[in-house]
Amino acid sequence: MSNGIVLIMGMVRRGEFESLQSRGIPLGILVDTNSKQRLGDVSQFALVEKFDFSRPASDLVEAVRNIQSQFGIQCLYNVIEFYVAQTAQVAAELGIANLSPSSAALCLDKNLMRSRFAQRIGPHTVARFREVTSPTDMMQFVDEVGYPVFLQPANVSASMWATCNTNQKSLVANYNTILQEVPLYYEKLGKKGTPLSISIAEYLHGPNTSIDCLVDRSGRVFTTPPVDVLTGKDIGIDDYHHFARVLPSRLNSAEQEKLDHLAISGCLSLEMSSCAAHVEFIGDRLGEIAARPGGNRARILELAYGMDELFAYYQVLTGQAPTLTKTKNNAAAIISPYPSNNGTLRAINHLDKIKQLPGYLYHEIRAQPGTAVGMANGGYRAPLYVELVSENEDDVRRGLDQMIAWKDIYDVE
Repeated sequence: MSNGIVLIMGMVRRGEFESLQSRGIPLGILVDTNSKQRLGDVSQFALVEKFDFSRPASDLVEAVRNIQSQFGIQCLYNVIEFYVAQTAQVAAELGIANLSPSSAALCLDKNLMRSRFAQRIGPHTVARFREVTSPTDMMQFVDEVGYPVFLQPANVSASMWATCNTNQKSLVANYNTILQEVPLYYEKLGKKGTPLSISIAEYLHGPNTSIDCLVDRSGRVFTTPPVDVLTGKDIGIDDYHHFARVLPSRLNSAEQEKLDHLAISGCLSLEMSSCAAHVEFIGDRLGEIAARPGGNRARILELAYGMDELFAYYQVLTGQAPTLTKTKNNAAAIISPYPSNNGTLRAINHLDKIKQLPGYLYHEIRAQPGTAVGMANGGYRAPLYVELVSENEDDVRRGLDQMIAWKDIYDVE
């Protein structure tokens, strides 16, 4: 393999590598032995090795160095939040183009990130916020901005433990829950000792939208079309999980152009390069930027537009200009319904109806009866995954509306 392999760091799931495989690009993976996520089919990879990512960084660098000497490495490829810092550090140590460790640090702490947005772009681009270390800090912030306020860990993804609070009782209770549960979550992932940072922010009103970007070695930012997001709140659940991602966006052209420019400014402010970026907005203000492809974003861009974000990510990692060409003009939705309460899953209802949904393409059951399930603010993942796609946008919207109407999709006790 004269050009070397693409080495995937930590974990990769279905839909996050197949386009590279179909192009004949040799793949390898260093699988994190602590990961509880479902590994994609890596049976055709040139290399599959296991590594405990909780070990010292020097051990990880040495493991990758050994792979580099044996196979050669085209690039280090990461699609998971928890491997952003380690991938950046290994790349820096081995002289492989990737996100810098300093940019990774900004992307992994919402307080640092928002401070940079306010400094480099302007305070009007983000919510007012503060890092908090005590209930007293929170009450002082509430005195300044008023209720409601948004509370969340500053360094987890997928809106886990994120809550909107309208009074002191709920705010203090949710703060204590973060203190108790998030360190256990880190430990479960092999990240014991990860510093816990908590962010409080004014509550923003407006639609949730995301734009994925590819950033080349010079720092030039290439954007993909905006994806509309329905959260739990949008469908009547007291949670901020992403219930559905939908294309095409219902934003008008002026709104889309504004967010596009803001996405570019956000990436530039974090000094990102040789990476993918997942930019989230609430209304017309920046929420956060993750230094990886957005969850399910590559898949929905491919379903709707035939756009290959994963190959474009590979291209910027290997010093090329990304190819982001539309070859289709479909509507698509990726739906991941969550339970409305925490408990033990007894059954998933309406499974016999899913294949009859307008635009139905695929579904996957990700939790079996007897499994503990719940809302994202309790640290859980969705038990069900559904894909809809059609040339007719009305079909996809009708299928989405039907799933929203299934309020009893889960039996949870």
